[in-house]
Amino acid sequence: MNKTDLKRAREAFKEKSAWIAESTFESLIKETPAQQEQRIKDLLKVTNYGDFFNYYLGRDTPIPMADSDCAQFHISSYVSLARNRQIKQFRRWFRGAAKSVHTNVGNPMALKQIGELKFMTVVGANELRAKLLLSDLQAQFENNARYINDFGKQVSYGDWADGMFQTTDNCYFIALGIDQPFRGLRRFAERVDLAIIDDCEDREVALNSSRVQKRGEKVLGDLGEAFGKDRQRMVIANNYITKTGLLAYLLDKIGNLPTTQDSLVNFVGPDGKPTWPERYTQADVDKKRANTNYFFWERELMNNPIEEGKLFKSEWIHFVPSGFIRKWDGLLMYWDLSYKKEGDFKAAALLGFKNGRIHVLKAFCRKCDIAEAVSWHFDTVQQLSRKGKMPICFYDATAAQEEVFRPIFQAEALRRNFFEIPIPDRTARIDKHLRIEATLMNVFFNRKLVFDKSLEKTPDMDAALNQILSFEKSTKIHDDFPDVLEAGVRLGQEYFAREYFNEETAPIITQRKRGGF
Repeated sequence: MNKTDLKRAREAFKEKSAWIAESTFESLIKETPAQQEQRIKDLLKVTNYGDFFNYYLGRDTPIPMADSDCAQFHISSYVSLARNRQIKQFRRWFRGAAKSVHTNVGNPMALKQIGELKFMTVVGANELRAKLLLSDLQAQFENNARYINDFGKQVSYGDWADGMFQTTDNCYFIALGIDQPFRGLRRFAERVDLAIIDDCEDREVALNSSRVQKRGEKVLGDLGEAFGKDRQRMVIANNYITKTGLLAYLLDKIGNLPTTQDSLVNFVGPDGKPTWPERYTQADVDKKRANTNYFFWERELMNNPIEEGKLFKSEWIHFVPSGFIRKWDGLLMYWDLSYKKEGDFKAAALLGFKNGRIHVLKAFCRKCDIAEAVSWHFDTVQQLSRKGKMPICFYDATAAQEEVFRPIFQAEALRRNFFEIPIPDRTARIDKHLRIEATLMNVFFNRKLVFDKSLEKTPDMDAALNQILSFEKSTKIHDDFPDVLEAGVRLGQEYFAREYFNEETAPIITQRKRGGF
């Protein structure tokens, strides 16, 4: 920490301390000693952590560190921490989930008063960050009149700016940067009983496996072996922003241990509703989604560590006019359908093949019900039919899926009296990631695959591009459009590539007449 940073941090700490002291003193309630004793007893019950936080730090104070009631995951994670003296707890909570407030301030303040904390170490991304985290805790211990009124004077000596302080009940708190030495952590007979690794992930460091390993071994070895015999609590608080960083390393090494607990909380659940409803409304979620970059949303809010252009690069995406092409070597549409409305995306690509180049003419990429997808299919094919052009159509189907989807297509065909039904494709597939990468990498890189200009900045194309540019192995991102694009390209090359057929054997797809079932 340089002198300028230290001066600014001290000034901010002084202002914050004065504010905390004045506000909490003015809000002290009048009560008898018996009433105070009962209130403290109730607040210190482990399952009442939400009330504890609200009274000393939260919405019930004039200086709330959180402006709403605690979420259920705040309470349940503290309960697990308090009840298990040997625990390694990952808190993979979304950005904005109050990870640091609860992990570095609320939890230690509660644990100390129930006799479960004597020596805490907080590890930050660097020395300055660690000291600032410690300053939040010291500011409350020194100045929170509510806490002092209930538990007495707290800080006896030390200063967060020096990286340590001690309380009057002989509890010791120190701050360390992730790259500082961890060995020899001891205070007389006391050894570390609570270690917090807060927001230490670094996406640049994650690119260097040796640095990641070094940090991981320090956490598990130097810090992990610094615990005392009875209490060994470790909390790793970080959302999951990279697959090759410290968090991934630690999860790999200790994720399956019986003492490990992984608390994974996304901004929204599988139902699309906020996981912290006490703070975020559905309108807040919708507004956030509409105004947040897709990759930031997935990485920072949904614990899905995707990177834009990790495999397929944005500069490989080209939009070109295709309307001038009157006669195609062939047209092909491929569908990937899902069973559930709220499940995977339903995706389709209409591809035009001309002189060795593949044009994406239409794109469908939506979370919707099957009726909407089937209606779009027939609307598109009928429109082409009126122009004298007919694609060959497929959909990805197991035998079970065929039994589900075929009657739906047939019913819509009968209703329209237009019997152009996709053919079920039950081709045996190799690993999805390998075939998508192998097929699409070549056509993208060599600019053999382009997109019609009319698709640019349309909702379906935007959703499709998000899936293409974020596609890589082992992420949780939807990959329905890359999947249909790969299948369409592969089948189209087999049917329409000039080297595969001569004029006598070429299928006349663009002149095809309507057929039956």
